[in-house]
Amino acid sequence: MRDYKIYSKINQLIEVRKQFLNLKEKNKEHLKFLGMFNYCLNSMKEEYLFILQNSYLNISYQFWWLDYYCKSSYYRKRFTAVSSFVSLFEMIYENFNDNSDFINFA
Repeated sequence: MRDYKIYSKINQLIEVRKQFLNLKEKNKEHLKFLGMFNYCLNSMKEEYLFILQNSYLNISYQFWWLDYYCKSSYYRKRFTAVSSFVSLFEMIYENFNDNSDFINFA
């Protein structure tokens, strides 16, 4: 159950990000969300960022990871990357949502 919630949350965040990126006019709230999202991505370990980008953001080939990882390693590392990202995003969103500084990261 825990795994499902984590993957559901990352998919929701990715979907909101796509919607906000496609807006012609972005308001302050859109820019803050995008800034927080980018800040969290940039805060990830390089390997986790690589996994998040290729698994969720720049999907060109579903099985891209076969050139880098065995199946069990990929799923374990992807779960760690996703759960780290979601935890960081939720912590920042809950504690710093009123802070406009994240607009600079949008």
